[in-house]
Amino acid sequence: MLNTLKGRLYLLAFLIVAPCYVFIYLSFDYSRSIVKDELLQVAEVISSQAADNQEALIESTQRFLISLASLPQLQQPDSTACRHFVTELTKLDERYVNIGVPNALGILTCNGMPLLKPVDVSDRDYIREALDKQRFSTSGVQIDRAVGRPTINFAYPVRHFEDENTVVGAAVVVISLDWWNKLLDKTSLPKQSVAYILDANGNAIVGYPLSAVLDLPTKINQVWRGEDGVGRVFTEHKVLDSEGNLQLTFLMGIGVDDALAAVDRHYTLIISVFSLMVAFVLILFRLFFINSISGPLSTLSELAFRLGRNENVLASPLTGVQEMDDLQDTFIEMAALKRQAEQRIIQQTQTDGLTGIPNRDAFNRQLAESLSHLDAGDHKLGIILLDLDNFKELNDTRGHEAGDDVLKVMATRLIEHCPTAKCISRLGGDEFVFLFAGDDAEETRLLEVCEEIRGLVKQPIDVSPSYGEMIVTSSIGIAVYPDDGENIRELMGAADQAMYHAKKCGRDSVRRFSWSLKDALVQRIELIKDLRHAISNQEFYLVYQPIIDSKGSVVKFEALIRWQHPEKGLIPPDQFIQFAEESGQIIEIGNWVISEAKKALIDIRRVYGDDVQVSVNVSPIQLSNQQGGICVFLESLLTDPDGLKDAQQKNGLVVEITEHLLMNLDENTRKALLDFREKGIQVALDDFGTGHSSLAYVMNHDIDYLKIDKSFVQKLDDESSALSLCEAIILMAHKLGVLVIAEGVETQHQVDLLLGYGCDYLQGFYFSRPISLEQALTYQQNKVI
Repeated sequence: MLNTLKGRLYLLAFLIVAPCYVFIYLSFDYSRSIVKDELLQVAEVISSQAADNQEALIESTQRFLISLASLPQLQQPDSTACRHFVTELTKLDERYVNIGVPNALGILTCNGMPLLKPVDVSDRDYIREALDKQRFSTSGVQIDRAVGRPTINFAYPVRHFEDENTVVGAAVVVISLDWWNKLLDKTSLPKQSVAYILDANGNAIVGYPLSAVLDLPTKINQVWRGEDGVGRVFTEHKVLDSEGNLQLTFLMGIGVDDALAAVDRHYTLIISVFSLMVAFVLILFRLFFINSISGPLSTLSELAFRLGRNENVLASPLTGVQEMDDLQDTFIEMAALKRQAEQRIIQQTQTDGLTGIPNRDAFNRQLAESLSHLDAGDHKLGIILLDLDNFKELNDTRGHEAGDDVLKVMATRLIEHCPTAKCISRLGGDEFVFLFAGDDAEETRLLEVCEEIRGLVKQPIDVSPSYGEMIVTSSIGIAVYPDDGENIRELMGAADQAMYHAKKCGRDSVRRFSWSLKDALVQRIELIKDLRHAISNQEFYLVYQPIIDSKGSVVKFEALIRWQHPEKGLIPPDQFIQFAEESGQIIEIGNWVISEAKKALIDIRRVYGDDVQVSVNVSPIQLSNQQGGICVFLESLLTDPDGLKDAQQKNGLVVEITEHLLMNLDENTRKALLDFREKGIQVALDDFGTGHSSLAYVMNHDIDYLKIDKSFVQKLDDESSALSLCEAIILMAHKLGVLVIAEGVETQHQVDLLLGYGCDYLQGFYFSRPISLEQALTYQQNKVI
């Protein structure tokens, strides 16, 4: 909910409204507290007023009794004159419901209210106190015997005129508590208010109103709800006598329910009105949100969605909100700019930056579109893939600017010469590809076009006097849909294989794809895949072919690798070494050969002596791409970890390299050959005569052994030219201080001729085929030299 704009706006509204409700509640609670405090003050005032009235009444009564006791009419309490006097006196003040004068013995005969007989009031404590202690006293609240109502009686001693110490009686005034009811009646008390007068023992004597049920509170100065269910706030005031003794307690309870109910109604009205206002504002807010925010945002979202899907973005009706309308205009402008940018990007991504013709992506799109519109069996597509021959050498010799100019000229020539092609693209580097359809895709027509293109490419190019005239050739491959493939990957793969086959056939040629090329490629891929596991599966092994000196002794062995494939059987080196070099696995295989040859050398020297050597073939890739550097590779070739002790001592392993490696030396390989010499590792040049090398290479790179290729040795029996060539090779090698090994010796006649020419070592089937290590350790050379 909160992750949407609507939800967050509602949360904002809640955060604004909630404090208002909290404020109203706190104000409501405060108002209730104020009402309770005000009612409590009313109760305090009334009870305080009653207490003050009572105290004033006591003081005035005390003065009245003192004056009354000094009158002569009271000197004889039992006289008729006394009775007549107090009877008339009682009528004068309505506060006094009775006035009486008991004699010194506590017998009341002089009374303002008629008595049927004298009354003994000597048992009243306040009477005894006035008579015995001769002082003003009060009875507290009690039910008077004479009037039968709750009253407060006061007494004062009447002394003899002639003897102050003699008490003849006590003047008594009875005050009714009716004045208290009258006081409360005159006070505007809230409904359901009550009041009680308690005696000194806390017992309720009088209640107000008279119909009130006695229900004393357990809490004072706070709201208490009694058994009648009415809430009241109670206060109390205590009245003490002159000695500080409790005489009575005024307990006042003010009803609070009506006042609080009025507060409740008031704030209920406030809450209701406020809630209606909030609801009304929320409705307006929702309408505003839908019309001014949500609706326009939905419109903008739809525009953005259509923009993201590259659909046509059209202007929607104006929302009336300026900002939203501006955003909509911006989106429409963005869509227009996006379309323009996409068109530029498509043009840039599908155009070759150098030549200005379509690139690989454009060709793939065109080919895919053409394939999708072809009817099965009714049409053909032809693909011609062209690669310029030796273009890297042109870049290296003339510079990359010259190479770029050649590509530009070539692109222009191809576009002008092949107007019927559906697409002509530069795939990258020096490769161009053509797409033909319909009659132009027939094989005969494609071959004609290829020959025309081949001739066109070979025309001289003269872009600048500084470069001079340049001539390049091309290798071209052809693939046809659906014969050679049914999709882009298959068709392009077929054209690529045909083009590389043209390169292998000598370049400057045209080749049509055939399934035999496909099969060869599949076999190559499978063979490279199987090579990855050959070492770990222990499928490789070494065989050793003896090398015989001119005396007929075994002085060397050549270690040759064999691959025993678990499914394809024995695979000779000439069928997998090339693929091992292409895939880079030759490094791991070569290191394994060196390691196995070093192990075998120990056993071979134990049988043939410490001077015997084992030669191992080393690939150019091993010399130029060794992980860890050439030093690690040299250490692996050394058979004596302490190094050679003197110059006459020979390293146990001899490195055999090919003419091709010597002709294509890079810096790493040249440094490796120099390091071989410094470490005392001898080098043999294998298959001499099969390449284009000369003895100058042998002289410049410190070669120790030169191995005459078996193709020359095997012709010694038939061709006089082979005789002269072998003799010349041996003679020139010796002049350069290089020893000669003849490979492929198979007859005694060849042995005699080679030894007659001065050949140093012989190797071939005449002496032994390659044999296992166990056979090599027991080999006996029995041929006569």
